[in-house]
Amino acid sequence: MHTNELLTTFATAAAAGVCLFSLANYLRISAIVVLLIGGVVVGPECLSLVNPKALGDGLGTIISLSVAIILFEGGLTLDLKGYRTVSKEIWRILTIGVFVTWLGTTVLLWLLFDFELAFCALAASLIIVTGPTVIGPLLHRIRVKPKLHHILHWEGVLIDPVGVFIALLSFEFYASVGGGHQLVLVDFLKRFATGVALGFVFGILLDFVLRREWIRKNHTNIFVLAMAMLNFCIADQVISESGLLSVTIAGLVLGSRTTPQLRSIIQYKVELKDFLIGLLFVLLAANLDLGSFFEFGWQLAAAVVVIMLVIRPINIFASMRTSPLTLNEKAFLSWIAPRGIVAASMASVFTLELKHEQIPNAIFLESFTYSVIVGTVIIQGFTAGTVGRWLGVVQPAPTGWIVVGAHSIGRQTAKFLAKHGATVVIVDTNARAIKLARREGLTALTEDAMLLDPDEHVELYGCGNLLALTSNVELNQMLTRRWSDMIEGSLYRWEKSSSDLDENLHLHAGQKIWQTLQLNRWIHAESDSYEVSIQQADEGTPPDPDTVLLTFDGKAVVPGAPQETSSGHQEWLVFHTTFHDSLGDALPISTANVTFSSQTDLKALYHEMLETLQRQNPILDSDALFGEMWEREQEYTSLVGHGIAIPHVQVTGIADSMLKVVRLQETTTCPLTDNPVEIVFMLLSPAGNPDKHLHHLSSIAHVVSTQKQRDSLLTATSEAELFHVIKSCQTL
Repeated sequence: MHTNELLTTFATAAAAGVCLFSLANYLRISAIVVLLIGGVVVGPECLSLVNPKALGDGLGTIISLSVAIILFEGGLTLDLKGYRTVSKEIWRILTIGVFVTWLGTTVLLWLLFDFELAFCALAASLIIVTGPTVIGPLLHRIRVKPKLHHILHWEGVLIDPVGVFIALLSFEFYASVGGGHQLVLVDFLKRFATGVALGFVFGILLDFVLRREWIRKNHTNIFVLAMAMLNFCIADQVISESGLLSVTIAGLVLGSRTTPQLRSIIQYKVELKDFLIGLLFVLLAANLDLGSFFEFGWQLAAAVVVIMLVIRPINIFASMRTSPLTLNEKAFLSWIAPRGIVAASMASVFTLELKHEQIPNAIFLESFTYSVIVGTVIIQGFTAGTVGRWLGVVQPAPTGWIVVGAHSIGRQTAKFLAKHGATVVIVDTNARAIKLARREGLTALTEDAMLLDPDEHVELYGCGNLLALTSNVELNQMLTRRWSDMIEGSLYRWEKSSSDLDENLHLHAGQKIWQTLQLNRWIHAESDSYEVSIQQADEGTPPDPDTVLLTFDGKAVVPGAPQETSSGHQEWLVFHTTFHDSLGDALPISTANVTFSSQTDLKALYHEMLETLQRQNPILDSDALFGEMWEREQEYTSLVGHGIAIPHVQVTGIADSMLKVVRLQETTTCPLTDNPVEIVFMLLSPAGNPDKHLHHLSSIAHVVSTQKQRDSLLTATSEAELFHVIKSCQTL
């Protein structure tokens, strides 16, 4: 019976946590509110589906390990650039504001409860943080002025590690004091030194091992996870209560080293963190002793009120003493300080540790922290919109643009929008194209727009419209469908008029644009073989509507040609192709150069393909070409998405282009992004003829531009059939 209850408790808590976390994301409200309420409902106080006591001593282990992994992930994702670029107001909140909150709350608790000062300082350290998981949905919902949004966003992001570090040090100091150690300072320094030293060593060792690729890529994530847990275990074995500090330091060190595999590790840890948060909070909420909230009487409620109405305003007005913010803006910042997941999780793990040490009033840490969380999240969170409107700090709906596609057409589109005063952010997974966009003065994110969370990127705050300009028609449809639930403005997608997609699927959102322009031949990161020009109404005859990309009607920019003629000033962004018939349409492909391969290493595959081409044209130097191509691969991936890689280079001395196509029998990965690669189109073109080179690249992009065509390539059962599919796709 005990085993069944243990299994039921763990499985139910995990399932409920994930479902409640997803529900909170769907409702766009703070996950902590839904998790706490749901945890209490499924716990012993209501439905009794989850009974944390059934886990016995395992509960403390689960909580400690979960918090350790959450803190390790927090260290990995620490935005060091954010600290270097934030405004003085945020720096003052992170210094003066943190000190005011910590000291003020310590004194408040000492006066109200007469606890020893070290215990009060520990409790106060737990409410320093204002978590980004709470602030993000709130800011997205109420849309305050950009300056206030910027301050609250970066406070939430950057104060987490500051608060965690102070809380860990406070806990280690109190563990020395409360444990009855005579040499308190010595014991504290031992804990601190052990945690920092072991964390630093583990972080450096992880970076060392990963850089040398001693661990296979498909094992990297589980290896790092296991090492983080081992770090926590060893540190706690060396000296108790030093494990959490150690894993936090290890995450900080590894995150700051820009390890090549860091992107995939962070993505994996973020997903794991969300699972652990859901599991953890259902267990914690179910384990709460609701009677303890009444045990501390009116003083607990008074503490929450004073923290909200006195200490937070002192924090803001002291931090913003020299700021140009208005009184109303400072008042709004004073009202918004919801605590979140980090505060709750650390409070619970500290409470369990102190209970184990039989420290009096250990339960206060949990009761106090959760009271502050409930008070700030529910009261401040649900009144933020009303208070913001009353103070006059709420903004109208955003009018900026998100352009998905950092190819040259996307960049030209973004420049035209920006020229006429619009906020524009380009989003693309192609690192090279994003670098080009940034060099041209555009704001650009190296992200997948299908996975991008707008709450995590302050750059997207002013964006309320979307332009989906990828060469993949289905992807453009999915993008507009996804973003229709996240932004309030207009959504547009490029879709060629010959698209054979089923319009009865009811999966589409947004408006089609540029249907008469076969842009799939030119929407490519490398392609510049077209021209765009800006034409004004006073320059003569208006342009052909079929060539107009964007129109400025004197007030705003709209995609395509306007439906009605405006009496005001007009300006158009016009598209002109520059390809010539002499370039030809056919790809330089032969049946001998369309093959299958069992190779599983992309580096070895590229070398084999170049050696094959060298046998066909001895003038080629396969080793030199491989060095050039692989060096480029390390900096700018040739992966264009959907498992397609197009490595290419212009070669001196050859008269005609050469194309080698290989379909892999087992999926391999791209070294820069760890994304899968299934088909490789390797193109060698004569140097000195960039138009032909770009034309062939665009033709390859056309061959793989739709899901239907890609499926045909991947399901071909023979090399001859694959060759036939490629030739057929060129004419679609």
